Order: sequence, then C-alpha cells, then structure tokens
Amino acid sequence: MKTLLSQFCEEFEAAVRPLLAPLKDFVETLVAGSETHLGAGVSREVLPGFQDVSHQLRVLADKVAEQQAYVLIFGPLKSGKSTLMNAIGAAYVSEVTALPAYPCMVYVSHSDTREFVVTRYNGDEQSFAAPASMRMQVNRDHAELADRIRAEENRGTDFDPALHFPDAIRRIDVRVPAAALAESGAVLVDTPGLYSRMKFGYDQMTREFRDTAACAIFVVKTDNLFLEQVFAEFQSLLSLFSRIFLVVNVDTNKMDLRPDGSLAPSLEREDPVRVIEAFETLSMSAQLKQAVEEQRLKIYPVDLLRAASSRLQHELAGENSGPADEYAGRADFEAFLGDLTDYLNSTDYLVAFLGDSLRHGSNLIGRARELSGHEVVADVARRVTALAGERDDLQDTLAALDRLTRFDWKDAFSDLPAHLASHADGEGAGLWKRSLRAVSNAIDGWFEGDKSVAALMREDLGEVVGAFQTNFATLAEGGLKERAHNSTAGALIDERAARDLDTVGMRLGDFASSGLVAVLPATHARGLEIELDLEQLPVRRSLLDWILFRRVASVRQRLIGPLAKPDRSISRGDKARRLGEAGREWLHVAIHGRVDGAYNEVSKRVAADMASEYSNAVIAAVVAQIEANRASTAERLDRVQTQLGELEALADRLQTLRSRLDDASGAMEQLEERYDEADPAALTLELDEAQVADEMAAVELSTIELEPVPRIMPEAPAEASAEIELEAESAHSSDRHPDGSNADQR
Repeated sequence: MKTLLSQFCEEFEAAVRPLLAPLKDFVETLVAGSETHLGAGVSREVLPGFQDVSHQLRVLADKVAEQQAYVLIFGPLKSGKSTLMNAIGAAYVSEVTALPAYPCMVYVSHSDTREFVVTRYNGDEQSFAAPASMRMQVNRDHAELADRIRAEENRGTDFDPALHFPDAIRRIDVRVPAAALAESGAVLVDTPGLYSRMKFGYDQMTREFRDTAACAIFVVKTDNLFLEQVFAEFQSLLSLFSRIFLVVNVDTNKMDLRPDGSLAPSLEREDPVRVIEAFETLSMSAQLKQAVEEQRLKIYPVDLLRAASSRLQHELAGENSGPADEYAGRADFEAFLGDLTDYLNSTDYLVAFLGDSLRHGSNLIGRARELSGHEVVADVARRVTALAGERDDLQDTLAALDRLTRFDWKDAFSDLPAHLASHADGEGAGLWKRSLRAVSNAIDGWFEGDKSVAALMREDLGEVVGAFQTNFATLAEGGLKERAHNSTAGALIDERAARDLDTVGMRLGDFASSGLVAVLPATHARGLEIELDLEQLPVRRSLLDWILFRRVASVRQRLIGPLAKPDRSISRGDKARRLGEAGREWLHVAIHGRVDGAYNEVSKRVAADMASEYSNAVIAAVVAQIEANRASTAERLDRVQTQLGELEALADRLQTLRSRLDDASGAMEQLEERYDEADPAALTLELDEAQVADEMAAVELSTIELEPVPRIMPEAPAEASAEIELEAESAHSSDRHPDGSNADQR
C-alpha cells in the first residue's frame, strides 16, 4: 500500500542514498592520504568528522528506507537494559553477563538468520555467525581500548576514539530472529552505561541521536531509584527525546527480614507501585515532575527478569504472551509494552519520525558541507597546483640531466692541452735552454767518472729532462688554475648545456677542485727516450788492437757494451784514451741534437697529461653528480606523481562529493517544504499512484530554472501601449466565430 509515509521514505532515500558512495570514496581517499602526503592535519581536523558523518548518514538512510523505529535504552551499568531488550524482542537478543559492557552502541533488529556485525570508527566491519566468537573479539578489543584510554589519561588528554584509536568498536549490530521486532519494525539500541569510565560512548550517543529518535527508555533498579546521581544526566535526555519511558526494574522475589527473624515479602514485591509513589513524592526533581505532568515521561514498575523469562517461554511454545504470574498486575510489563507500541504506532511518533529524519539529514549534510570547506580540505586544490608545478619542474630537470648525460664532456676540454702548453711556452723555452746547458754539463761530468753510456742517458740526462718536465708542469699548472677557476671549470660548453646545468642546479666551477687535486706536477717527470747511433761513436784503437786486427766496432763494443744496452762501466782513463775529444764532441752534438728537438714533444706531452688528469677527474665528478641527481630526481618525481595522482583523485572525489552534497541539500529543502506541514492523519493513508506520479512530475518541473526572455522592443509610452492593447484585442476578436466561439475550437 502506497502511503504518504512510504512516499516520504522513498523520496528521502532518493535524496540521501546517492550521497553515500561518493562520501565513502572520499573518506577512504582521506584515510589513505592521511597516512602519506596529507599528514596528521587531516587525521586530526577532518577525517574523524567525515567518518562520523558517513556512518551516521548510512545509518539514517537505512533507518528511513526500512521505516525503522529506533528505541534507545539508557541506564546505569547492570540496571537490566539487556534483560529489557530480551523481553521486548521476545527472543534471546542479547547475552546478559556480569562483565562490564563494551562502551559502544548495540543495535538489535530482526533477521531470518543470526548475524553479529562489529563496526569500527574507521569504517571497517567484521561479521560473526556465532555470538561466542564475537564475544571473544570484543573482549580482546575491550582490553586494548582500556590500555589506550589509560595512555591518554596519562598524557592528560580527553580520549576520543576517532582520533586516538580508530580501530575501536563504534557499534555492534545484533540481528536475530525476533518476530516481535519484525512486526513493529523496531530497532532496540542499547547505549553504554552512563557511569562507565569510558564515557565517550555516551557522548557519542548524544551526538548521533540528537535528531534521530524521538523515543527513549531509561532503566533503573529500585535499589538505585532514590540515588540523585542516577538522574544527573537525565535532563539532557529530556531535551533530546519527546517521549521517555522510565522502567523501574523491581525484584518480585525480594524478601525483608522481620523482627522475629522470619522472612516476609518486601514492599517491592507486595506493592511496587508504592515504591514509585514514594519516588515521585520524595525524590523526583522538578524537571522530571514537569515531564510527567506533560506526559512526556511515564514510569513503569516492571520485574524485567520475570517478563523476559515469560515472553521467551511463550514465544518458544508458540503461545501469545500474557501475564507471567500473580505479580504481573503489580509489576506489569505488558502495560509498558502496550504504551510503547501505541506510541510507536501513533501519529505523534510518525510526525516525529519525519521531522527528526529531515532535521538529522539536513544537519548531517550541512556538517558534511562544512567539513568539505575546511581549510585542510580546501588546501587540496592549492597542493594539486603546487605539486603539478613541482612535477613539471622535475620532468624538465630529468630531461636536462638526460641531455647532460649524453653531452660530450671530453670534447668540452679538448682545447685544454694546447692552452696549457701555450701558457707555459714563454717561460718554458727559457727553461729548456737552461736544461740544454745542464745537458752539456752532464756530458762533461760523465767523462770525469766511470759511468756507462746507458747511465749517462738514463741517470744524468734523465735527471735534467725530468727536472725540466717538473718545472714545465709547474708553469702549466698556473695556467690550469687560471682556467679552472672560471664558472665552467675550464670546459667549453654550448648555450644548451649551460641552460641544462642551470636547470639542474649544477655549477661546473664547483667541480674544479676535484680536478686540481688530481694534478701533481712532480708526477709528470718521465724519462726521455734518446736514441743515439752509437755505431758512429768515434773510438780509438790501441796498438794491441792493431796488432790483433780488431775492428773499430769490436773495440767500441768492448768499451761500452752491446749497442742495444751500453751498460758497461768505462773508467775515466778509458774515456780519455778511447773516446778523447772526438768522442766528447760527438756525444755533445748527437745528444744536443736529439734533446733540442724534443722540446715540443715533451712540452706537449706534459700539457696533455695534465689536461687529461684534470679533465678526467672533473668529468668523473660531474658524471657522478649527474647520475646521483638523476636517481634522486627520478625518485622525487615518482613520489610527487604518486602524491599528485592521489591528490587529484581526492580533488575529483571532493568535487563529486560537493556536487552531491548540493543536490542532497536542495532535495532536503524540497522535502522539508513538502512535508513540514503534512497532516499527521494523512501519513498512513493510501495514495493514488497516478496522483503520486503527477506530484512527483510537478516537483521535477518546479526544479527547472527558466532563463529570462530578453526584451526585444523598447518600452512603449502609455499611448502606444494602449494602441497595442487595442490592436491585440482586435486581432483576438477577429479569431472568434460570430457566435462567440474561438476559431481554434471550431
């Protein structure tokens, strides 16, 4: 049957349900981002709020879609709330235990199969088919929760599970076969004990159900009825709910001790109504008394244990529940249940159901819109722009590094040897002349000792040439330092390479020291290969040589040793007798001729070696830095692209969410306009389907915004307007039939 109430539920579902998926996607993206690039600000500032709104909107949508009546049950720990739930549901819907309950909301509803679902603050869900496995998990969670609470207490902070322990249990859904709940559509909501040290559960409840339910049950044992602190929080319940049922849990088995030592039925057993009367007369506050007078609060003495036992037994036996025993009239559960059922079926409740649903939905949507405009969330767009710019810069840097990797760095230093040789050439030539004089002195000195020809070439002349190379390298080093101290460390690079170096933040001059350290002038002193045609070395033959017919070549070899290795020591006398001035002159001419022509060879080699050592060291440092920069830049680019992708996805989801929020907000405003003044008596009346369709079409049309028609003609003066109206009237009359009927109707 289509009623105004069911129509409202469908329209509410159409307004809210499309919001749940984008909200869930956005929350999941926030969760992922808060652990990486978004940081603790998101986790602290907005994530708990979005998770809370997402959870509450889903609960509200399910509630309205299934037209569920939430019956909230409050009371101190161990007051009988679980027993009351068993009695109302006429089924074993909640285990009664002596252990303190976990501080979360417990939703009990009908289902064909038993199922237990644990939902955490971070949105994760865990299902259990058996209550034992669920209890084991909850007990473990309870111990961990207590540890977390104590830790925050030690830090001096107020514990908030959404911030400090997102894995904490937020609600437990208990779905069991319960015909009584199926018939009424009621969902029993067990709330945490008001005096639990884990009071955040109660605070969470008041936030969630401020606009969600109009009906609450407060359970208290008679032993606690007269304790003022039991009702310390009751005033807030009166402000939350338009109807409260106060169930006083009496014990009809209770006995009192007589003076003679015998036991007699207590007043609580004999006449529990008198206990209530005493409470109303002696202990009830002015606020509670006013609520009773306004019929917003009704008080029922009930033996919940007997009531639950009776209803469970009758349900299992397939019988209608009735008075459990002789005490039923005095502790009447059926009277309470009848009043509760009447209220849930009343137009007052239906009006409250519509009003609370609209108000709660609008509040949640408004809160979500406020959160979506939070500075932390709004900062996403700026960070996307900043990261996109950083990504582009990193890509440009990586491209520049790739080009620098392919750059011919050796060619950039190709002119350096000539530059060093040229820089040292002036002083080097004079240095060489001095070296030639040193060569002459070395030859003359050789005749004064017993060294071999090989020693002359290797030691005496090598020392002279080596000293020249060291001195020449020192001269060249000055030119190298002068060249190295420019911005490019002595390299010749084109404009593109210069731009690339600037892009990657590298300055070649910073690498000059690496090259200069590698250059040591003393290491460039090398032996000079002087090839002499020793067959032309003049040697005198002695008389004996003549007598023995020794050839000059044989005498020469006997004197200096093999021509390929003239390492035979020659005494000073033999040098004078065998070589004489002719030999001395020949050595001067031959050696000077060879050494004098080696200047260019030696100077170029020294300059080339120095340039090679320097450039190789600089190039190695530059290439190593380029490779290091490439690796770090690629890593940064990958990280930035990952963050940018996540932030862009977050931005897209945020845009979608904001669009859906705008749609939902507009739809809620239309629902409020249509149902705000709905006749309560008409909520359960059957609607004509065609009428419903017409009304829906009218609503859709009313949401279409027409563009204003532009003015074509200028505004006419009054006389012209009158003429136009007359002409129009004349034209309109001309379209009429003489009998007065319209031409179109003909």
